[in-house]
Amino acid sequence: MSELSTTPKQFQWKWVGISLLMYIVFYFLPLTLVPGGMLSGTAVTKASAVFIGVWSFAGMIVISAVAGYISKGVTIKEPAAAAVGLVILSLVALHFKFNAAMQFTVQSILGLVIALAVVAGLSLAGAWFGEILQKVIQSEGPDSE
Repeated sequence: MSELSTTPKQFQWKWVGISLLMYIVFYFLPLTLVPGGMLSGTAVTKASAVFIGVWSFAGMIVISAVAGYISKGVTIKEPAAAAVGLVILSLVALHFKFNAAMQFTVQSILGLVIALAVVAGLSLAGAWFGEILQKVIQSEGPDSE
């Protein structure tokens, strides 16, 4: 009977959607709306260049950590799947913005694979940190006795 209680956790598509929405609102839009961003229509400034550089990496970690923290149970793979989806959506948005046909070369495919690996790794690390933080805070709460 104890085997039923130790079944592995199911992948939660709900948290892929929630994480993707969080990435779009708090990651993609800020990066594209700052001066020099894809949707801003203005020239990049020193401050916006720093923001874009820092938030490109830190934002992925922070947002996936928040998703891991606020979700019930363990949610680590879901933010990573959403981050991969965000990269694909960003690629599509770039092609629509610049009205370019997708050209697949060895360099472009290698760049995409590297981008997907970096984004997945950063989001896995952030979600893992969020889950650790969730466990620490829950264990220090009033229900821990």
